[in-house]
This record gives sequence, C-alpha cells and structure tokens, in this order.
Amino acid sequence: MFVYNDNGIMVDISDLLVSVKYTCSLDKPAQQVNITLAYAIYSTSFPSPYVAPGQKLELYSNDTCIFRGKVNTSELKADEEQLDLTCYDYIWHITKSKVVHNFSDISAYDAICKIFDDLEIPYSKNGILGGSESEGAKVNINHLIKNKSAYDACMMIATELHTQYGTFYYMFMDIEGNVNLMPCDKYSSKQVIKPCSDPSLTNPDGTMISLSYKNDMTDMITRIQLFDSKGNPVDIETGESSGDDSEDNGNE
Repeated sequence: MFVYNDNGIMVDISDLLVSVKYTCSLDKPAQQVNITLAYAIYSTSFPSPYVAPGQKLELYSNDTCIFRGKVNTSELKADEEQLDLTCYDYIWHITKSKVVHNFSDISAYDAICKIFDDLEIPYSKNGILGGSESEGAKVNINHLIKNKSAYDACMMIATELHTQYGTFYYMFMDIEGNVNLMPCDKYSSKQVIKPCSDPSLTNPDGTMISLSYKNDMTDMITRIQLFDSKGNPVDIETGESSGDDSEDNGNE
C-alpha cells in the first residue's frame, strides 16, 4: 500500500495496514475501499504518517495494482491508536463533479476525452468507447450539457451511441488504474473469484477469503387476491368480478 505525499513521492505504509474492505456494485460504479491503519498516539515504537483527505493512494496485490484513488475521509481514533480511511477510485469524482459543456459537431470519442481531461481523470485512449478508430469516433454529437454530473454527461453520450448502434456501455476502472467507458462484455478484468483452500492461512491462496449466505422470506408474497370496490373477488386472469350480474353486470 502506497500513499503520495505533498511532494508527489510514493510512501510505502504497508507495515501499518490493519484491515482492508473493498466494495463495488452495479448501482454504485465507483470502487470503495475502507482501510484501517495503525497510528501511534501513546507509543513511539513505529512511525505515524497521517493520511489526509485528498491524498492519492494505491493498493497492490502480488505486484499488481488493484486500486487507485483518493482518500475521501480520514478518522483518527486515539483510544484505539488507529486511523480509518474511506477511499474511492476516480469514478467517484466523475459522479460528484458537475460539468458544463456545449458540444457542437464533435465526435463522441473526443467529447468523452474532453470531459476526462478537464477533470484530470486517468484513462487510456483505447479505453474510451473502444479507441479513436471505434464507432464512437465516427458519430458526431451536438449536446448542451449544463449542471450535470460528469458521469451522467458521459452516459448521455453513450446513450446516443446506443440508439445508433445498439451497443451498451459501462464505466469501470481497470487494474492499471485507468477509467474506461467501454462496450459491455468487451473487457476482462483478469481477476477470477477463487475460494481459499484454508480460511486460516496467513497468506490466502484465493481471492475469496470469506463467504456468508442469507436467505430471507420476510418480504415474500405468497398469495394475491383482488377485490372490486364493493368487496367482490375479481378473477385475476379475466378481470371479471364475481358480484351480482344485476349490479353493473358484475364488472367494475
């Protein structure tokens, strides 16, 4: 684990790492990492570099970078001599940054690159809509984007491509730390979910250290009945009421 100091120099703080929790989901595209570091308050036996909000941070596993982002919140717990960090990758800044652009006869590819460049978001050219020779570079757009999040602006452009080509796009960060906006099913993370052979291993040999499964029927619906305004049962398939035919012919 590395953090960048004020001089832009990477500082290895792996020895202070207590725990790491990684979170990502379909409805929240930004990766979140919760980190706990040892932080000496009363002891002088180890260094205590304070990691502040806004500092860049990188996590590595077997010499491969698995997370690049910035610290969002930093909470010092003196009684526990620990420093809790909440970090997000660069997609979080895309979702939170409001942008204004008046795109006129510009390719979708160049428009996305412009948004990323203005926000200093790391990306690779081939990771934007498939590259400068992709279908995204062949479609020119005219959009006035005002007070939208950068994420929404990018997905608006991707939606226009979808209407023309039928291709769905999604945003993600790759293992190199670049933000990508690519067609679905065109990218492999090269990461495989593999259970550990033994959960008590000091150095786990899998990517899934623990698993919990919960099956809940609290909100399960077991029966549905329909009634008309007079309390008569209604047939779900036909929509007809079982009320007296003399009253509105039995229908509601």
